[in-house]
Amino acid sequence: MGFLNKFADRKVSKTKKKKAALTVKETLERDIEKQRKLLAGTNVTSAKGKTIRSWFKKFDKETNGFEGEFVPFVGISALFGDDSFSYKKGEEASILDELASDLNSGGLNDQIAVVEKKLAEANQKAKAKRELKKKTSK
Repeated sequence: MGFLNKFADRKVSKTKKKKAALTVKETLERDIEKQRKLLAGTNVTSAKGKTIRSWFKKFDKETNGFEGEFVPFVGISALFGDDSFSYKKGEEASILDELASDLNSGGLNDQIAVVEKKLAEANQKAKAKRELKKKTSK
């Protein structure tokens, strides 16, 4: 016990506190802010250090007065599934404003529930795959 008594004040814990995962709504709020920064011309990177992509995808040429399509993502899941929305030049900021407003008022709760379900299924699938890999590697 001499060692523990002598060096107890120097003990270093190797356990890390795990941050609570963001909810889908919190992730979407954060990502809307990242998209605003992208629109402002700021270089925005992901947690892995890669430049994030814009939700505003430009068409090769203008179609019916529309410049491109808007496809918001939460992680790797498209918020509106296979749907996208055309936009005109200069509408990008107002589209993000409307999306944020709808998110805060609860208007996107159905879409968020679908994304939550997809993410839960993907997490279960990944967990099962890790467990299987653990079992086969023994």
